[in-house]
Amino acid sequence: MTLRTTLLALLSWTALAQAEGELLVMPASLKVYNNHEHSVTVRNVGDAPLYLSINLLKVMNPGLEPEHKVPLQQLDRPGILASPDKLTLGPGQSRAISLKSLAEPGAEELFRLYIVPVRSMQVEEAPQDKISAPMSVAVGYGVLVRHMPPPAKQQSGWSHRCDATGLTLENTGNVRLVLSEVEVDRGSHKRKVALFPGTPQHFNGKRLSLLANDQPQTLECP
Repeated sequence: MTLRTTLLALLSWTALAQAEGELLVMPASLKVYNNHEHSVTVRNVGDAPLYLSINLLKVMNPGLEPEHKVPLQQLDRPGILASPDKLTLGPGQSRAISLKSLAEPGAEELFRLYIVPVRSMQVEEAPQDKISAPMSVAVGYGVLVRHMPPPAKQQSGWSHRCDATGLTLENTGNVRLVLSEVEVDRGSHKRKVALFPGTPQHFNGKRLSLLANDQPQTLECP
């Protein structure tokens, strides 16, 4: 291969690499209230069209790892709907994904809105005896969606209890509580804990130190 041919090939590859859609999503997280308009904005800042798949999943164990997420289709009462579920964005185009609360929640709920660019590659004139399916390569966004009770009805509180295996923290309010500098016994790795209503968190230890509302506290079990 001559130098000229090599340069032309490299230039062609560079042009193809640059002619790609690039997704921008804002905001990265939001609170959704009943009877209010909410949306997530998606924008294509690249040079080629983007084909987006949009899915909203409910987190059934918020604050815990790994998250257990369930598609809304599997829920009797999904709580929130997102529309549309598919979008095409040309270069420079932007659109809004609408989030609608279906009912006022009694306690905060957590959802993940996944927005994924889908690039399909299909082979033309595939043999009749072969089964072909689209293949996709995607780097997408997961927007954190918090479904909230009205501000006037929000309550915050927490408690702890001891048992034979350690100590359990429980949210006694109806909105998320963030505890920082959480340390089990002495010398363990300090971390941040998001404590959600209905999802207690258990720690294998008899002593727990933490910051709650920037106030240091120490909990000890006999």
